[in-house]
Amino acid sequence: MSAPLFSVLDVEKRFVLRAASGLPGRRRGPLELRALDGVRLQVEEGSSLALVGESGSGKSTLVRLLLGLDRPSEGRVLYDGVDLQQVLGERRARFAREVAFIYQDARGSMNPRFTLADIIGEPMRVHGLRTPAQIPGRVAELLERVGLPASAANRYPHQLSGGQVRRVAVARALAQQPRVIMADESVAGLDVSVQAALLNLLRDLVRELGVTLVFVTHDLGVASYLCERVAVMYLGRIVEAGPTARILAAPAHPYTRGLLDSFPRFDQPLRAPLRGEIPSPVNLPAGCRFAGRCPQVRDACRTAEPRPVSIGEPAADRLAACLYPLAR
Repeated sequence: MSAPLFSVLDVEKRFVLRAASGLPGRRRGPLELRALDGVRLQVEEGSSLALVGESGSGKSTLVRLLLGLDRPSEGRVLYDGVDLQQVLGERRARFAREVAFIYQDARGSMNPRFTLADIIGEPMRVHGLRTPAQIPGRVAELLERVGLPASAANRYPHQLSGGQVRRVAVARALAQQPRVIMADESVAGLDVSVQAALLNLLRDLVRELGVTLVFVTHDLGVASYLCERVAVMYLGRIVEAGPTARILAAPAHPYTRGLLDSFPRFDQPLRAPLRGEIPSPVNLPAGCRFAGRCPQVRDACRTAEPRPVSIGEPAADRLAACLYPLAR
């Protein structure tokens, strides 16, 4: 069996903060924020994985480590079995081509002085994927592939709608012929119809091209439509992971259940099942860090730290970090 494309091995990411001196109840000196705390994860080649959770759960930090933009404080991130910190020189340039990223702020990631032809053609020039004479034709192909007319090549980002600029971001990612596409909330803030069109585009591309997809979202509905597997994150840890269909049909972690119940439905009134506030990552509680918001909390949850356990069959295909999981 081949090695996973990405392996995240007991990764921690800590940021040192400096507390304001002289404030009542605050200690002097640096404070430590644990953005990631003991994360283990595998991404198989050709798979589609959604990282799901509320703001502050660590999703974007984990993606930055997968992209090699940040170094883990502890643990290792492997790409094709090699520690990303050892991927240097020509191998680093190949990694930069093979792993494409679609920013949440797609418009802000583009040079406003560049035309779409320049924006989409740049990865081809940087990585030497096409000759200068071949680039215009390839740009036209990619524009049409993402649902824009080839004539749009001479337009600028400010002349595009929100949905159109996200399509250009997808075309730019495809221009570098990636093995992996990572996307951070790339359909957030769009009209529902525009979101649906973009999700259909991404899903078709993943299926047709065999590209691995890592998609960051707070929306389990988006995750269920787009990705085969899901990893639910809470306060720097993965609390549940496995096949998307099985998790959504019978969530094992109360946090996953809360996320599912939080989404509005036409036949039910709005409700807020996730009570309370997320604890500060600077001052994490003892035991289960979800205990203060959990509707089924027990005494042991406030003292014992839950470890991931296998849920159902096949073994290790689905994991949940809960002392009293909802589904077995």
